[in-house]
Amino acid sequence: MAAFDQDVIADYRERLKELQRLQHDIRDLTATARTRDGGVAVEVGAHGELRDIRFDARALQRMNAQQLGRTVMTLVAEATQEATGRAREMTAAFLPEELAARLRDGEDDLMAFMPDAPRPPDLTQE
Repeated sequence: MAAFDQDVIADYRERLKELQRLQHDIRDLTATARTRDGGVAVEVGAHGELRDIRFDARALQRMNAQQLGRTVMTLVAEATQEATGRAREMTAAFLPEELAARLRDGEDDLMAFMPDAPRPPDLTQE
């Protein structure tokens, strides 16, 4: 196999590894929002999925059910905005400029830019 082919394959494999790392990093990304006094805290993932919610005794004593529900909804929205923004930044750094610009301009579907990782070609057969 020509040296050029080996270079192309090596570049392809490196880019594939970068894509897999990015996908992993976005899956693991979280953002936390909390009330000023820290009585209520929520943690969400890159797509706004609620991963954790914490209440301390003060929050439960100070707030009725409606206030607590509104507080949680507000915190989830704040944390989602942060997590989504960080995921967009991470993804934009990986993309060609044209796609990165679309993402920075508010493209909603982050995963539209994250296709399933292709399998490297089988080079053992010739």
